[in-house]
Amino acid sequence: MPYLFAHGTFRKGGRNNNLIESAISLGYAVTEQDYALYTIKGKPVVTKLPQTKIKGEVYAVSDEALTLVDRLEGHPRINKRDLVPVKLEDGNTVEAWLYFHIQPLRESVLIESGEYPI
Repeated sequence: MPYLFAHGTFRKGGRNNNLIESAISLGYAVTEQDYALYTIKGKPVVTKLPQTKIKGEVYAVSDEALTLVDRLEGHPRINKRDLVPVKLEDGNTVEAWLYFHIQPLRESVLIESGEYPI
């Protein structure tokens, strides 16, 4: 099963978490590399600009669930997913899919903490 790094609306309590409700949660995690987390009209997006560690959750998802997430994220036209190393709370590191925004950042607001509020 692939791993998904949920940094926004797919996190527990987020409005899109129901799309991955059958997924297995591995718990809280942070990216090993620095990225930038923004909101565009209230929607969280990540770019590869180095800013801070991004905080989120990791889920083991089915291929079908990943396809649903791809559609919602506009992969690969609006956001493109890449495998990145993320560190779990227990100290283990896994490779998880993270969606990176590839469109211009119009009307965006940087979230300096790296954590999208649910």
